[in-house]
Amino acid sequence: MVTHATRGFVVLAAAAACAACDADSDGRHSAGAVSPRLVAAAAGEWEEWYLPVDGGCSLYVREMGSGPPLLVVHGGWGAEHDYLTDAFHGLESQYRLIFYDQRGSLRSPCPDSLVSVEQHIADLEALRAELAIDAPVIIGHSMGTFLAMSYLERHPHRVGGLVLLGSLVPATPRDEEELAISRRQEQAFAEWARAAQERQIATEGLDRDDLSAKERTYRWRIGFASGNIYHVDRWRQMMGGMVFYSAEAGRAAGRTMPGEWDFIPAIRALSRPVTVINGDHDLVGFGGELHRRMLQDIPNVELVILENAGHNAWIDQPERFRQELLRALSKYDQPD
Repeated sequence: MVTHATRGFVVLAAAAACAACDADSDGRHSAGAVSPRLVAAAAGEWEEWYLPVDGGCSLYVREMGSGPPLLVVHGGWGAEHDYLTDAFHGLESQYRLIFYDQRGSLRSPCPDSLVSVEQHIADLEALRAELAIDAPVIIGHSMGTFLAMSYLERHPHRVGGLVLLGSLVPATPRDEEELAISRRQEQAFAEWARAAQERQIATEGLDRDDLSAKERTYRWRIGFASGNIYHVDRWRQMMGGMVFYSAEAGRAAGRTMPGEWDFIPAIRALSRPVTVINGDHDLVGFGGELHRRMLQDIPNVELVILENAGHNAWIDQPERFRQELLRALSKYDQPD
């Protein structure tokens, strides 16, 4: 593991905080006196540091747990990593989880002029090299799957496996039939999400004009949830959005995306397993028909479609999502 100056500060601060905890009469520290994050930091199981990258920018990096490394790539563009942590909660005892904020995102400020897909690919490679991991398993979510597949295409020998959550399709529609499927899925999702949002807003009594500031925020969060989860009544569990999202960074990266892409040859050439886990109400593939069509004949790919789940499937189907995630990761514990 690479040593960083900030690591010592975090661990020492945590140890000092723990030393100041109130103790029970038998000398044990009271439960809940110290945050789990500080306890983990004191044990060397939680770390945060910054990686300088091209253009004078720095990437915020967060590591948790120990074991085989998993490099986690958040969605966006323009979002940040923290919304993903619940999806991996509890895996710290089995894996070393490595999160980071992409350049231009919340904890990794960078001028918009220096934000692009190519820079994101270069940053991911810089992080891999700094961590000295030869070929990590990469887990991407949402637009992070596009970045992960782009990285695979550019650095095929540096990928030890792919797990794609809420994945974009690996290619733009290649013929009229695929284009028609894509359009049907987009329309079906838009209709479903609009109806789900309206029902939840009415249920919460937020279908009024005289909303307070708190109620306006709640209404916004319901709309945010309706685009990402099936159980919209769980909107309070949706993290991110608002100030956690940089529209400028998102637009900057979006402008540099290719008009068409096809990652299928790179995926097919990968000798390691690839698992795609999407919800059947996912905004990037409502119903899963287009994913099935594109991935059906690739032998190293397994497609899992979770019922009654959206883009952030761990909120909708936490137990089933965890089972499928662990099953996907277990493939890398087996010999080729």
